[in-house]
Amino acid sequence: MTALHPIHLVSNLDVPKQWRLGSAFVPKGRYIDPEFLELELERLFPRTWLNACRVDEVEQVGQFVDFEIGDQSIVVVRTEDGLKASCRHRGTRLVNGQGRNGQRNSPIRPCPFHAWRWNLDGSLKFQADSEHFERRPADELCLPECRIGTWGGWVFVNMDSHAEPLEDFLDPIPERLDGFKLEDMRIAWYKSVILPANWKTALDAFIESWHVPGTHPQLLRPDKHSTPPTIAESESYGSTFNELFRLHSRHADLFRYGPEGDAAKLRAAYGVDPGAIYRNVEYNLSELRALYLHSDLAAAAELRTTDGADGPDGNAIYQRLRKQHARAVGIDYPEVTQAQLKAAMYDWHMFPNTVFLIDMACCLTYRARPNGMDPDSCIFDVQGLELPPADGLPTAAPQFFDDWHDGDMGQVLSQDFSNMSEVTAGIHSRGYDGHRLNTAQEMTIWNYHRAIDGYLFD
Repeated sequence: MTALHPIHLVSNLDVPKQWRLGSAFVPKGRYIDPEFLELELERLFPRTWLNACRVDEVEQVGQFVDFEIGDQSIVVVRTEDGLKASCRHRGTRLVNGQGRNGQRNSPIRPCPFHAWRWNLDGSLKFQADSEHFERRPADELCLPECRIGTWGGWVFVNMDSHAEPLEDFLDPIPERLDGFKLEDMRIAWYKSVILPANWKTALDAFIESWHVPGTHPQLLRPDKHSTPPTIAESESYGSTFNELFRLHSRHADLFRYGPEGDAAKLRAAYGVDPGAIYRNVEYNLSELRALYLHSDLAAAAELRTTDGADGPDGNAIYQRLRKQHARAVGIDYPEVTQAQLKAAMYDWHMFPNTVFLIDMACCLTYRARPNGMDPDSCIFDVQGLELPPADGLPTAAPQFFDDWHDGDMGQVLSQDFSNMSEVTAGIHSRGYDGHRLNTAQEMTIWNYHRAIDGYLFD
């Protein structure tokens, strides 16, 4: 089931024939052509609001994150006056990765080429041999500044001074996620890997669930007749609720987050299997390491010995136990209504290159970035976000792996990553011309390609 919101399904854009979308068709050149990647790096990423980092990565004055995408690099830094974002100066890397550059007004480290220095706000602090240069206005010698904004605990940057405001760009996500306390979550773990695939191929694996039976068979029910469908399974077999927006998209399990009548029928037909819930939470914490809190395992354990937990009210009992166990360790657990749950859960594609899966007090985030100018390679970032307990949660530093096999990514992500080199090889086959999409399950992929065209060919 797909819900189409006010978007333009028929475009009058002058898209070259080899890259033109069909009604449910995406040509392969949009993934493998170097010229298409060049257009994205020239017209898409510089004009959109990009998820650069989390606020908790740049909390203290002097903390910075070097955000790289394709051939561009932007430094996000915390200054006395707030957050600043600047492009690199004259092609020389001034910072790498992330860290802290001293206190208060300490300058960014000297340029390793000519020893010039810039303040945290990007203004020039020291120009070596200044007497040998023509006098220039100060703004010509500072680091070029980008627009910057925050929402949901993310720091967004935009290289286009004329781009629409961040709140308009993100619509309808902020309104839908209001109350889930995303802005208070911290990075519990963070891994960044190089994948042998186009950034969109990596993205495609996480904005639909139709691939689950083939890729993640361990997520399916062993007995389909006596237990209710899993979230992944019910989506994969045609019970997905997709929403396509101007830029973004969302997909969710129709039975749990669609019309209340469907959810009620499911509860009446199957009830709840407390043992299956416990095994699911245990598996996700060990193999995906996200989408549940550690306190949720204690809640699931208690559910197994709670009267009525295997009946139609079992899910409500479980959600109550989750809240109780989370608050027992000091987590500021969200209070949201059923209407909010249905409007927000649970898998969002935040255009152009971020996916986040939201649950109560936690979130799993994916970000795909072009790796230099190679259309067959991308940088893929995975973050597990959680609301902190009473004793706090230190922000995890990123771990980088040139080969994802070295990253201990867990079974689910390893299965997804294993597919990507095969997809890349298949796309390059002379006999393959493009993706023919499932119109019920995969239109989220088509939707973001349509949105990309609005930036590349307007």
